[in-house]
Amino acid sequence: MCKYGWMALVMLMPGSLGHAQEPPRFRLRPGELLQYRVHQTTKVTQSLEGETSGIESSTELTKRWQVLEADADGSMTLQLTITEIKLVQKLPNGQSIIYDSAKPEQSHPALRQQMEQFLGKPTVRVKIDGHGRVLDAQALVEVPVGHFAQEPPFAVVLPPEEWRPQLRWTRPYTLVLEPPLGTGEKYHAEQQLELRSLNDQQAEITWLTHLKDPPTTAAEKIPLLQKITRGVAVFDLTKHRVVLVRMQAGGVVEGHDGPNSKYEFFSEYVERLVP
Repeated sequence: MCKYGWMALVMLMPGSLGHAQEPPRFRLRPGELLQYRVHQTTKVTQSLEGETSGIESSTELTKRWQVLEADADGSMTLQLTITEIKLVQKLPNGQSIIYDSAKPEQSHPALRQQMEQFLGKPTVRVKIDGHGRVLDAQALVEVPVGHFAQEPPFAVVLPPEEWRPQLRWTRPYTLVLEPPLGTGEKYHAEQQLELRSLNDQQAEITWLTHLKDPPTTAAEKIPLLQKITRGVAVFDLTKHRVVLVRMQAGGVVEGHDGPNSKYEFFSEYVERLVP
């Protein structure tokens, strides 16, 4: 779950499989605007020598994907803009710092300076194929774009074959720890996906992320806690787009700073398509 980040279980009753024989694809038209509301909560707790401290954050934002092009081969070019954001960080001393794009003059100066670098302007241009895989990503402002190859814009990639109940497929990729999480360390990762339920209107896709070569030291494990995600995405079969994502990441690392130390990270991310 990237960026400390912007991360992310609706159970659909199985119904008629009228769409089962249609190839699963994203189908977006030039000029379309897809607007998603995001809510993410994150909690980091650290125990050292019998004392525990923690940081909590809550982020609410609206992200807008504008479809710029749709090519004959099924690929699409999209542009991302964050139109509004509210961020609350609770520090170990109990103090809270806030940035609210609706009330910038009342926001924390450092957060305001950081957020307003990209707020309300196109930040990234991404080209995806019909399965949702990233073909190219271009930064339009000073933001990292490497995570889009690791975490596709709509959380999941669609299967390479026709829908059928309990279909399973995998997405291998290279997980790269970019600053501030790392200095470019690379890991072989795999997203294991499953079609959990299917009806005439929606498909529910669940996934788990695994590392093929997990690190052994605590220092290496900690930054990966927010990248090993699990979740569910709901794909609208009538409009050919993701309408809901629920994603979690986190875990515990023991002994990261001595025999009685412990580091815990947990984050939950929810994203919904809105009119």
